[in-house]
Amino acid sequence: MEYKIIKLVVGELQENCFILFDENKNAFVVDPGGSSENIIEAIEKNDLNIKYILLTHGHFDHVGAVAQLVKKFNAPVYLNKNDKNFLENPKEVRESAFGLQIEASNVDVFVEDGDEIPFSNDKIKVIATPGHTIGSVCYLFKNYLFAGDTLFNGSIGRTDFPESDPSLMIESLKRLKELDDEIYILSGHGAESQMVYEKMSNPYLKRL
Repeated sequence: MEYKIIKLVVGELQENCFILFDENKNAFVVDPGGSSENIIEAIEKNDLNIKYILLTHGHFDHVGAVAQLVKKFNAPVYLNKNDKNFLENPKEVRESAFGLQIEASNVDVFVEDGDEIPFSNDKIKVIATPGHTIGSVCYLFKNYLFAGDTLFNGSIGRTDFPESDPSLMIESLKRLKELDDEIYILSGHGAESQMVYEKMSNPYLKRL
């Protein structure tokens, strides 16, 4: 089975939304953070059947278009329970540093470390990576790691928010460093990378 990935840069913070789909047009969306019209257009242009909406964490720039996609495609939303208030009660938490209003949406499935989500002929593996937020997770499918704001090309996500924990981030990075070198890293912001490169050059991984 061959897979294709669409990358869309969306919203005020230039967040990376990814759509992965197989030969049968079955697909999942990772972190639809904004620009819902563009995401919907890409899905409809490729005639995709959206199986899941997977969220790496609850920050507004990663969930801004969730409600619109749910209304359009009726796909279930996956998120760790520790970040659920960002999505379910955005007005009760820090909704947006840019004054944007995020439409609330329900979480259908609360993912936990070690969960395996069936997709196509394989499974999407959930890796808990708290640090940037307490509920941050990464999704590993084949050789693609959807890393959210945990690991970037040459850097890592911020840990100075009220919902962050620097000590947990260190432990999460240690776990990611154990992954195979050939894994491609698709982060929530910026350019793609590969694990072998990050192990050699990312200062936050090198010091572990």
